[in-house]
Amino acid sequence: MARLGIQTIVFGKRTGEDMAGVLRDVKAAGYDGAEIGNPTDARPAEEVRALFDTAGLACCGYHTGFQTFTDLNALERIAEHLKQAGSHYLMCSGTAGRDKDAFFSSADTFNVAGAFLRDRGVTFCYHNHNWEFFDLGGGERGMDILTQHTDPALVKLCLDIYWVACGGENPAEYVARYADRAVYFHYKDGTFADQQPLTFTELGRGQVDLKAATAAVLKQNPEWIVAEQDRTDKEPSESARISAEYARRELGI
Repeated sequence: MARLGIQTIVFGKRTGEDMAGVLRDVKAAGYDGAEIGNPTDARPAEEVRALFDTAGLACCGYHTGFQTFTDLNALERIAEHLKQAGSHYLMCSGTAGRDKDAFFSSADTFNVAGAFLRDRGVTFCYHNHNWEFFDLGGGERGMDILTQHTDPALVKLCLDIYWVACGGENPAEYVARYADRAVYFHYKDGTFADQQPLTFTELGRGQVDLKAATAAVLKQNPEWIVAEQDRTDKEPSESARISAEYARRELGI
């Protein structure tokens, strides 16, 4: 059964400054775990694990940027830190650039990083946005290049359901299409038009068909479904609570 997590981006800089307090708020909002940015250089793994344990939460995974995956020495330190913190999912956000050549070179980087991480007991997951679905010419898209030129056994997907929808795809159909590698999910909601984001909202308050997506997602039997709200006009803990209640009540997570 999938567990419900949250990406702590909604709490802004506070996660780095007051991780203990953020995790307490996450627990109070009704989550099983939290995904955080890469804390390897900021906190010892033992401290991160202790903070999660004290809050009664699991660490879903770490989220970091493309450059991290070009440095295998740094990647090895992060992999060990992540495992000591109690997780094995490492999310990559972004590519070397946004033209065709950059997507092809990024695919090569991801294959190498994915193999390196798998050998160390960590799962590499690429986190999509809207721009990977933009037409690069001739109907070719960055996301197509990444999926076609990476090994499904090495490069898994952290599918962001909102960005999939914003990019012009049907999330439920897209999840099913990549059933061999969609293993970790970000649930975001909001409004969008013409492949561009307009607003970010709590789950259930935007235009994403989360119920249809969830029917497809649960067939994957994922370990984590992670709520993510990039920005909020409310108190972050209130937005977190609203999303958790919707996920529990309406989505059965």
